[in-house]
Parts: sequence; structure tokens; C-alpha cells
Amino acid sequence: MRFWRQASEKKGFASIEDWYLGETGQFLFNELEERISPILSTTFGYYSLQIGCPQLAGRLQQSCRVKHQFTLDEIESVAKVHANPSMLPIASDSVDLVILMHHLSNTAEPHAVLREAFRILIPEGKLIIIDFNPVSLWGLRHFLQSWLEQVPFTGHLYTARRIDDWMRLLGFDQDHFFRAGYLPPIQKPSVTRHLGWLEKGTRNWLPLLGSVNLLFYSKNISPLTPVRHRWVTRKILPAKIARPSVGRGMKYDS
Repeated sequence: MRFWRQASEKKGFASIEDWYLGETGQFLFNELEERISPILSTTFGYYSLQIGCPQLAGRLQQSCRVKHQFTLDEIESVAKVHANPSMLPIASDSVDLVILMHHLSNTAEPHAVLREAFRILIPEGKLIIIDFNPVSLWGLRHFLQSWLEQVPFTGHLYTARRIDDWMRLLGFDQDHFFRAGYLPPIQKPSVTRHLGWLEKGTRNWLPLLGSVNLLFYSKNISPLTPVRHRWVTRKILPAKIARPSVGRGMKYDS
């Protein structure tokens, strides 16, 4: 069974999903799938939600053990749910897994999206963030060409450390952190086919330059243990009320 349709490498792409269908994108996605599959294969539950890249969800979550898998997008597309990710029409503490794939870098409200993800996740629920790494060759090209607004070099990229700071403030614990994709940011397959030696060398000697960050988090809920007050029972014993006595030589004034 073929999961991909052939997409020619071209100068402009309609979306990040269109880019992933090209040869360079497929090479990167294969590595993402290799990294994420072992973790998803041990993730269980009833509901999962992927925000961003809905066409890639079936392949990305192929090994996931969550029973019902949904995708969400703001515009009419193949996504099963159409809503604003910063105001999700989903009950609190009801979703087992949330995947944000190239969404934080393409939203004007990253904090609101993360807060909503925290709200809908069950205690110990999983959150996976997939996005380009600004501290890489791809990040450098994004910095130089973002003004052109050409996919995939669009949006605003955040470092893994910055995202981790946001997550800890919300109450997430980091489980895993990987980097993937060590090919240079060249869109010509005829060139990238002959750069395997560069990809291998960068992976071994400069692992921080991976083009994509994969961050895995768990929703941490600290249990509230009620503290019982130790009430001290005090007994009030009846006692005689002392009355002032009249001494000799003293008399009451009438």
C-alpha cells in the first residue's frame, strides 16, 4: 500500500503538508516516524487529537494505540474537526494525546494553544510538539528567507528551551526530547541525493543542528492531600465566681 502521492519539488508549496509530500519532505518524515513510533506504540487511551498537518496524521499515528484519532484545523480541509485551536470545543480532562505538528510556529497565539492543550488533556495525558529548530541550518535559512513567506520557511520558530519554559509553567513534565533531519535546507532532490555523507557527519558531530525538534510531555497534576487540623478539646470546668469582700472599717455607700 502506498501512503504517498508523488509531488514534484517546486519553488513554492501551498502548505507544509504539500512540502512533506515532496522528496525532501518524505525523507524528513520517515525519520520523524522512526522517532515517534516507539513512543506512540506504548501510548494508550480513548481519544487523540492532532492539530496541524491533518493529512499526515494517519501515517504519523499508524503505531498509536489510542482508539479514536481525530484531526483539527481552522480551515476547511480533510480534518475531522474545524475549530480555533486557542478555543477548543472539547471538554476538559477528556483527551489522552495531543500532537501539535508545525502549529506553534504558525499561530499568533502559541500560549493560548498550549493552555487549551493542557486543559483538555487528562491527568498524565501526553503532548507531542513537532516543529522546526531555529538553531539549525534550516533555522538559519528561515531567518534569512522568512520575509518571502515561502513554505516551509514561514511563521515564527521557537527554541526548545523557550518551549520547555512555557511547558513547565503550565504544569507539564518533559519525557523525551529528540532532534531529527540533518540534510541541508536544499529543495533539489538531485543535489540532496549526493549529500548523504554530510547528513551523516552532521548527525554524528553536530547533533544540535537537527532541523526538527520533537518534544514529548506529560500533564503533571500534583495531588492535593487534605491536612486535617488537630483540634484540641478544652474542658471548661465550672468554678465559683470570686466576689469582693468588705473589710473592716469599710462600708457601702448607699
